[in-house]
Amino acid sequence: MAMDINQAENQLIAALKEAPEYQDYVRQRDIVFNDSVSAALLKEYSNLQTKLQMYALTGKEAEQSDITRFQQLNGLMALSPQTGAYLLSKVRLQKLLADVFARLSESCDLPIEMPSL
Repeated sequence: MAMDINQAENQLIAALKEAPEYQDYVRQRDIVFNDSVSAALLKEYSNLQTKLQMYALTGKEAEQSDITRFQQLNGLMALSPQTGAYLLSKVRLQKLLADVFARLSESCDLPIEMPSL
């Protein structure tokens, strides 16, 4: 039984890597991370985004310096079409993965219930 699941997992991974969302993400990632400045900004952006999300999840107030820097980075990201395309492709891939996970969870009678915002 476990081997069947492992085989299905490998098939799912292969199918995901063939998906247009993944192909576009890899293409955009390679373009953006080829530039060291863009790569450094995206790394800082991602770290700050995670940090701010952690503040929100724990109910703590984020430091103003983090909020300000994140807003500055958002502005810088908007100036680069390549960075914007990368971030959009990343969101599309994350949505695909979230949809797959939601369907798997629901099929096991463990639905994911998301609060409305």
